[in-house]
Amino acid sequence: MAGQQTNVVNDRKINLNITTPRGVKFVEKADMIIMRCIDGNMGALLGHEPVSTILGDGILRIFNNGVEKKLAVFGGIAEIGNTTVNIFTTIAQHPEEIDRERAEEDRQSAEATILEASEELKFRSSYILLRRSLVRIEVSLHLEDDEEYSDDEETNSI
Repeated sequence: MAGQQTNVVNDRKINLNITTPRGVKFVEKADMIIMRCIDGNMGALLGHEPVSTILGDGILRIFNNGVEKKLAVFGGIAEIGNTTVNIFTTIAQHPEEIDRERAEEDRQSAEATILEASEELKFRSSYILLRRSLVRIEVSLHLEDDEEYSDDEETNSI
């Protein structure tokens, strides 16, 4: 009887298959799957309407019996059916497969690069502001030149 109850519970789960270029990476039944798509997160439960979506870089969250598993997924395609989610991706990593130290180094390097780019952007913005202010100064001096010219004409005509 307990075996029948387990089958009923498993029958209410959605099948998840993750395939990478190296082959099948992950197969599991889940209560719910939340994946990062290019336009936001999408969840899938058993009975989901069929849809395909493009995956972004993000966390694939797999909920099963109150326990959450997380995988790092970088791009790909998800085909969602009413009983199965098939994910085709270049990279899918379990937490234990991730080199945390390398990821931290990569994060620091990327942040430094962004900061440098930000400084370059600030420089370019300042240069544009300087150029515009010089143009305005030069044009405003033209008004003074016009006023001096008008004053000279008035003096000469007397």
